[in-house]
Amino acid sequence: MFKKMFFLFSILLIHSNTFSFDEITLEKLEELKNRNAISQEDYIFLKDELEGKLEEKHFFTLFINRTQITSDFHVVYKDSKTFIPLKEYFKNIYFNNYTFTNNILDMTLGMEMEEILIDFNTFKIRGSERTNFTDKDFFFKDDELFLEAGLFSDIFLNAMDIDYEKTRITMSAKHAINNEINRLLRVQENTLQKRKDMNDFMYTNSRELFNLGYMRVNLDKTFTKSEGSKDDDWDGYLEYQGSLLYGELTTEYNLKDGEFTGANLYYPNLPHNHYLEFYGDKTNSGRWNKSVLFEKDKGYYEDGKTFVIRENVPIGSRIELIYLGATIDIGYEENGVVEFTNNELKSDREYILRIHTRDGKIITRIIKTSDDFNQQNRGEFQYRFFMTENESSEKVDTDGSIYYGITEQFTVGGKYFKTSESINDEYIYVERGAAEIVYSDYFKTNPYTFILGTEQIFTPDKFQKDTTIEGLFQVKFNKFKIRYEDGYYSDYYNNKEARGITFEYNPTDFLRVDYSYQWQEDWDGEKSKGSEIDIELSKNFNRFLSTFQFQRDLKGEKNYSVNLYYTGYRDYSVRWTNSISERGDDFESTLSVFNRARQNGLDYSFEVAYNESDKEKMTFRVSIDYDNWFNFDMTSKDNGDYEISAGIDRVVDLKNIRKPLDNIDVSRVKAITYLDLNDNNIFDNNEPYVGDVELEINGEKKVTTPEEPTYFYGVPNNILYNLNPIVRRPSFDVINSTFSLKGKGGGDIEAYIPIKPLFSIVGQLSLHESYSNSENIYDGIVIKVSDSNGKVISNIVPDFMGYYDVSSLIAGKYFVEISSFKDDSIESLKIEVRISYDALKSNTYELNTYLINNEIKVIN
Repeated sequence: MFKKMFFLFSILLIHSNTFSFDEITLEKLEELKNRNAISQEDYIFLKDELEGKLEEKHFFTLFINRTQITSDFHVVYKDSKTFIPLKEYFKNIYFNNYTFTNNILDMTLGMEMEEILIDFNTFKIRGSERTNFTDKDFFFKDDELFLEAGLFSDIFLNAMDIDYEKTRITMSAKHAINNEINRLLRVQENTLQKRKDMNDFMYTNSRELFNLGYMRVNLDKTFTKSEGSKDDDWDGYLEYQGSLLYGELTTEYNLKDGEFTGANLYYPNLPHNHYLEFYGDKTNSGRWNKSVLFEKDKGYYEDGKTFVIRENVPIGSRIELIYLGATIDIGYEENGVVEFTNNELKSDREYILRIHTRDGKIITRIIKTSDDFNQQNRGEFQYRFFMTENESSEKVDTDGSIYYGITEQFTVGGKYFKTSESINDEYIYVERGAAEIVYSDYFKTNPYTFILGTEQIFTPDKFQKDTTIEGLFQVKFNKFKIRYEDGYYSDYYNNKEARGITFEYNPTDFLRVDYSYQWQEDWDGEKSKGSEIDIELSKNFNRFLSTFQFQRDLKGEKNYSVNLYYTGYRDYSVRWTNSISERGDDFESTLSVFNRARQNGLDYSFEVAYNESDKEKMTFRVSIDYDNWFNFDMTSKDNGDYEISAGIDRVVDLKNIRKPLDNIDVSRVKAITYLDLNDNNIFDNNEPYVGDVELEINGEKKVTTPEEPTYFYGVPNNILYNLNPIVRRPSFDVINSTFSLKGKGGGDIEAYIPIKPLFSIVGQLSLHESYSNSENIYDGIVIKVSDSNGKVISNIVPDFMGYYDVSSLIAGKYFVEISSFKDDSIESLKIEVRISYDALKSNTYELNTYLINNEIKVIN
């Protein structure tokens, strides 16, 4: 390449001696072309060089993890950047675990089988620390995909060094490449073979009809000053969580009023990722509002156009809502549930819930919001059933739906509603049924969705004359998303017809524009139309996230907000939120500081707020929670009013109230070490407990007794613990077994640990007096012991007196063979031995033999 460039510039200098090498310009190059001084090919070559677009191909020696892979790995220089050929890289490391469809690269990397997806349509990366790129960072040519070196390194490497002088590329891969994986697999093959016969015991919670659970006790004394008058009061409640009817019950009792205020019976992890929930709460009118919900667990639901994140969390938890690495909101558990409604919640985004339990443990959950339109994969179901009491009508409202994926693109669904409605000042039931089809696919590389639905009123008769029909079409073009909706409605609804179009535009990672236009006509002939717009700018740099949002609703009202989030210095986070409408008289500003992780048992937050519309414009708030027993809250206003609250907040295990607990998201472990007499790894009724076995869970050590189970309390859930039982009694042990446990909530964990009695086969091979050289004979004798499957488990030789001892055997059937490998004339002995446990006898099986006339016999 460089030789060609030098040659061409030499020709240029020969044809034109009026300018120097450095003075060649595009205009002079055009002149030489017009004079036919250079060819069209050379013209294009030099033009690309002058414009910095020349694509140069060079070959390098490639080293990955200090191992030479190839000596002819080529890279490309283009637009002053270095590009790496991805498919060639995959070929050199023998990597085939990827697909490339519709410009979407889906890979599974390394021993951990980590999935990374690169979408060249939206310039997004999923599963990697780097989440986006631009169209300048890649190009396609000759069925090859070239990635800019920086992008390539961010995804696949820990580090990369390109030595242009030595034409050498050195890479340090993030994930084990295939030749390394093969080597590791060979190394692990022997380990796996050794563990093939191991018994792996994994213990976890089982659903129970009833199991006494945990109680949270909260008592507060409150001092207030309002409008010059002072007062004091107290408040308190109990929260209970435990197994009931094979689910998890959470309930709350108000100590001051002496009444229950809420209850929740929760069944998670049902088939197809659904959950079932029975819940009730006491309304302001004093009546209980009871509901039941069965639906798919997405972690969020849509309330109109608003996204609400809702998750079941451990009692007493504090939860961070994180977006783009910054904490944008803080929530606290209420009756086992947390909800977030925030202006930052939008579709097609990924949020993180960081759940801080009361013992300082952190649980992370990822919530991905999307307009999935209930689309299901082939053969997949989605259900929803909701029933609740209507407080106004005192009737039960019901709605349900079911969706089923016929193919990967085509989904059918049906809905049913029975709701109490006020018609002519009388509450009656309105029953509706609906059917819907959903079709999604790609047009070239652009995804689209089409929905058509119809609804029919069953009762009352007055609404049956018209049928509701609705349609929706949505398509995405790179950075655009367009949705069109149209509907014709029965006279049950206010609108006779409604249509709307929505545009969503994401030109960059930090800008999003949503615009919608709606047109409606009601049954009286009145028409209305309007538009709304939502513009959001969000930019994260280092530890900061800043957002600006402008909203204009259908009524033309405008609102502005500017927010700044800081998440970084040690465990502290800061939120500064500001909002104002077009009127200008409702400015609100809030500054919050809080620690994201408990330090030495201390959890605290501070908040200063300014509100233009309130008389008390300034508000200061501080909250402190110390070591799971003391809490303090104070709110003061600029007019002198205040509210101070202090009290206790404690979690106890009702089966062992003396055991201190930091968290309610824990499990009890009931450990039983038993003597496995028949070696079936099942605790049978006639098998006794074994004492003097040391167990350790979560740093707590206990020794079992032969009379009763051993309990561990307050074992945190969602952590895998390895049990290594240490048997202190002789002739007993855990043979070929590994033990572990993991709490998932619900009932107790029952760990039945089989202890094997150990036996020995001992004996002596005696010689007839005719054998004079006993030492020479014993040197050639071997005692081989095989299990019931014929697998040899021991090969030993006797000592110089003929004694032998085969130990560490468990109960069962064995085959013993005594033979000579020196003297073929000695006839070997083959005998079956059955060993069983007897508490009154020794764990030693005696097998004495006698060699006479070149034949080994058993001495009875």
